[in-house]
Amino acid sequence: MSPKLLAAAEYARLRRLADAQRLAAGIAAGDGTMPAQVLAWILDDGLSPIAAWRRYRGLSQAALAARAGLSQVWISRIEAGGGHGTPATRRKLAKAVEAPLWALEDEG
Repeated sequence: MSPKLLAAAEYARLRRLADAQRLAAGIAAGDGTMPAQVLAWILDDGLSPIAAWRRYRGLSQAALAARAGLSQVWISRIEAGGGHGTPATRRKLAKAVEAPLWALEDEG
């Protein structure tokens, strides 16, 4: 039997579903919640979690970088999917946008 290919649209749909399930598990575990607007930006608009939270808090990349003690270039890279940062970096970002840590994890 030859392997089957998954259409890009179906992959994207399954990815969004997995992301939503991961987020729901965090909420169920008592790890905080996520505003509906943030979730919509992540699932519907394809923003990275940190970009969605940054937008929700009304911060520029430069302002977030200053709050987190990071460079704006690094914030831009993380938002574009070019890196995830160390666990310490993710903790700084979560604190800077007042978000639960699990809400910034991007396993993609």
